[in-house]
Amino acid sequence: MWTVNERGPNRVAIAYFPTKWGAMKHAVRVARAKRRCRVAVLQADGGVQLSHDYDQGPDPHSVETP
Repeated sequence: MWTVNERGPNRVAIAYFPTKWGAMKHAVRVARAKRRCRVAVLQADGGVQLSHDYDQGPDPHSVETP
């Protein structure tokens, strides 16, 4: 069983997947939908095995307001 934990200022969610591939696809899909996000694969003891930061930058179609 593989889990994907999502944390944000107003949200905490856990999704369960039967395969590692399914969990990774979901995690990357969520990361690409956010402005900034970090995806990390954790070892059994909680240490980070590998990670990747996603920084989409500002949306080119959005209008900044002062």
